[in-house]
Amino acid sequence: MLLSVIVPAFNASETVRATLKSISVALGNADFDVEAVVVDDGSDDGVLLAAAVTEFPFVRLVRHEVNKGMCAARNTGIKASRGDFVTILDADDEFVEGWPDRLASIISEWPQDCLLCYSACVNSNGVSTVSEPNYRGRLTYEDLLNERRSGEYLPVFRGNFVRSQLYHDLGLRKSCGIVSYLYFARESNFWVTPIVLRIYHDQRQGSVSSGWLTEKKARETALCYERLFQEFSAEYRRYAPKVYHTKMLRYAIYRKVGNLSGVWTPWLRGFSFRAVPEFLATAFILVMGEGVMRPLIMFARRIGVLRKYG
Repeated sequence: MLLSVIVPAFNASETVRATLKSISVALGNADFDVEAVVVDDGSDDGVLLAAAVTEFPFVRLVRHEVNKGMCAARNTGIKASRGDFVTILDADDEFVEGWPDRLASIISEWPQDCLLCYSACVNSNGVSTVSEPNYRGRLTYEDLLNERRSGEYLPVFRGNFVRSQLYHDLGLRKSCGIVSYLYFARESNFWVTPIVLRIYHDQRQGSVSSGWLTEKKARETALCYERLFQEFSAEYRRYAPKVYHTKMLRYAIYRKVGNLSGVWTPWLRGFSFRAVPEFLATAFILVMGEGVMRPLIMFARRIGVLRKYG
């Protein structure tokens, strides 16, 4: 068996060594082969990145001449992969200690008809990043629409499946993963496991996920929501009406934080008798000034109008 680990990297020379070391440190105990494909996505520190990669003989480096964004980098790595199984590891995250045995356990329980597995993650403080960290079982297309068993997972794919499907590239630096995973879920149920493989460094300075409420990242997220509604609005309204309304409210907030016009149209579309508190809380956030925006947004996270994971 061969596992391919795809590592998209953009200006990640300071962190990628720790990422690759977390893969390599346990390889002597693995009962399978491992390759890592690092994709330099037009980095400014490409020379330093290449130097870091050469320390690890199981790694291949593929380069983009210009920055193409997270999905394009993932897809380049996936196309170059040869593994029976393929996973995606950010260049600032790490595998947990003893991960090969954990992966073997996951594969042994993973039903053959599920083409993608979600492995639960923890953050750098050891706190789970998923809503139901003990859940083991299937995740359907309708579950995904309704944000059941939501959170930040590590995806592990059957290799032939992901090489035939790839991520849905929207041409943005942000991955907009939910769009791709909804397309994947149309093809196959997911298998969800509580066995943790990945440490998700969500607060590290400069990490893929840090600064998630800066103007730039909020604008990227708003664009992702726009594309999500373009492609899946009908399915959300039919199968997950409450989530449709709360996502519209999140969309309005991200447009506000991203300093984009047109915040009130999604706010109005977000009205539902099922989500009146969220609707009113969002209105309060939208009319307040910058001085109180951040604490109000953190409050919105606590009540569920905004979500950090998933």
